[in-house]
Amino acid sequence: MRTDPTARSSVSASPPPDRRYPARLRLLIIDASREESSRLRRLLATVLPEVEISEYDPEQQGAPRADFDWSEYDAVLLDHLLTPGETGLDWLARYARRPAFPPTILLSGVGDDYAAARAIKLGAADYLRKQDIDASRLGGLIAEVVEDARAAQAVDTTVREERGQPHLEILEHLHLQDTSPGLAKQGSIGYRFVRLIGQGSSSRVYLAERTTDGVTLVLKVIDVRGVQDTQTIERFMREAEIVSGIRSPYVVRFYDYGLTQNYGYIAMEFFTRGDLKQRIEHGVSRSDAMLYLRHIALGLHAIHAEGIVHRDLKPGNIMFRADDSLALADFGISKRLNQTSDLTNLGSVIGTPNYLSPEQAMGQPVDHRADLYSAGVMLFEMLTGRKPYRAENASALVYQHVHADVPRLPDELRMYQPLVARLLAKHPDDRTQTAAALVDAIDRLRTR
Repeated sequence: MRTDPTARSSVSASPPPDRRYPARLRLLIIDASREESSRLRRLLATVLPEVEISEYDPEQQGAPRADFDWSEYDAVLLDHLLTPGETGLDWLARYARRPAFPPTILLSGVGDDYAAARAIKLGAADYLRKQDIDASRLGGLIAEVVEDARAAQAVDTTVREERGQPHLEILEHLHLQDTSPGLAKQGSIGYRFVRLIGQGSSSRVYLAERTTDGVTLVLKVIDVRGVQDTQTIERFMREAEIVSGIRSPYVVRFYDYGLTQNYGYIAMEFFTRGDLKQRIEHGVSRSDAMLYLRHIALGLHAIHAEGIVHRDLKPGNIMFRADDSLALADFGISKRLNQTSDLTNLGSVIGTPNYLSPEQAMGQPVDHRADLYSAGVMLFEMLTGRKPYRAENASALVYQHVHADVPRLPDELRMYQPLVARLLAKHPDDRTQTAAALVDAIDRLRTR
């Protein structure tokens, strides 16, 4: 049964100036509640330009028939509770594998790891708790999953042309055999690849399921056959070594890593509640800002105790679990302080410009205090909703990190200014010296 064409309408609105949305979208809302469908429509009308929305009532219209044309839509918002006898998970199991099935976001009033992981395994592009929904978050997530789907389609097309079959099919049931001494445990480690969720110049990141016990995880895979530079393999395996040695609730959980003749892989924790970047975009309270900073500091204490500097600490690398606990993630450019050789070029700038310490910006050697500077940038951003330094290009931004005065917080936040000033000090010797000292400073502020 097709969607009732009379239920379709077009609305236009101007999106926020700092967010880019696809020029035109066709969305399908599947929800038994007319009130909830109307609420979603109103929210989307404020952020998505020229969005074309169709509504589908599962109680009135029943399950879609075999000839339902899913290709009409760029994305689907699917409610978890459809009818007394069926859920959104049931519909995903039934329809997600069909040709041209659009990226689907499961919306649920139940926030737990099982529902999120099950939805992703069944083919959902993402999962969002209803209590977390606002216009910006929903619009941004729709734009993201649509763009990811289009990019994945382009990648698959390219791979078909180059290899004759899609990359995902090649890896569908890849069994990774560890052949290198000291890398993970010996034996055959099997993973089922659910979907591609990201890619870089030499690696791909998949949502995957461990075949031995069904654990949902994130699997980062590098095709060593296509890598000419041996340093790329060294960087990849160094990331695995760094993550594997950390035992802290405030650091991403590590499962496994290894090398085969054709692939290197790292298996890591799957997070269901997004990252700190998303939370800053929607506003962080003062109490939450201090709580998050304290947990970030505890994570830094754990990695610094192992002689590791993160070097790319930023909101996008602070991830949240279903229980709302956070963890430091993405150690792709981290290094051990006692390494005699750094795999980056001497004098090169490593890190993300908005969160770069002055010594990183100048290509100088760094220690754990560079991470504390980045934590200070995130504190300023959590408290104010904006970054401490802003510029039109990366060079000007780097210059400000090195030379500009420490920015002032608004008067109503002045109690936090001394902490911000210590963290953002230009010279490492003038900063808060350790993550443990940062925890102590936060505790003193929280008791005032």
